[in-house]
Amino acid sequence: TSGDTWYYNDSAFNDSGLLVAYSDTMVATKATYTDASGTIYLGLQNPIGWFQGSYIAVEPNNTAIYEVDSPAFQPYIMFALVNQDGPIAPASVDYSNPSCPITYNQIGYANPVQAYGNSCYENVELITDCNNVVLEQTNYFVSPGVGVVRIEDYLTDTVGGANKLYEDYSQTLTSTAFPKQ
Repeated sequence: TSGDTWYYNDSAFNDSGLLVAYSDTMVATKATYTDASGTIYLGLQNPIGWFQGSYIAVEPNNTAIYEVDSPAFQPYIMFALVNQDGPIAPASVDYSNPSCPITYNQIGYANPVQAYGNSCYENVELITDCNNVVLEQTNYFVSPGVGVVRIEDYLTDTVGGANKLYEDYSQTLTSTAFPKQ
């Protein structure tokens, strides 16, 4: 809802360790975006966080969160609940480099876990190259009624070698403010 606010602690890393940690605030605005299917997305003000410039929509039955990075891009499923552990949707493939396509997989886990003081559901996005080397892994922890509790983004460690990842970024919820509408 417009005016809802989430407070986060964010951290940025490189393959040697922590670079910087800072406080971050995300506020749902009154700005909206309507996609081709008629879904209305609510704008987010998050100038130094993961969601900067994004718009989100929550499935009416609260089973999925859709995001669009800006009106210039296509909406996608950011997070979804699943009945059993496994893929959320079929993998997508980027053929920009035809000699080594990139594959995007999103996996959901059915059972909630305790994460950062909340009961959360977890999704993992894996980006792999044609040699099945993980280029990026993003873990999303979402708590019903609260929202995104934690995001962890991992990148390939060029020093550590193939399928060695380092934490590139994290965003951890510290508190919320949901004014009554």
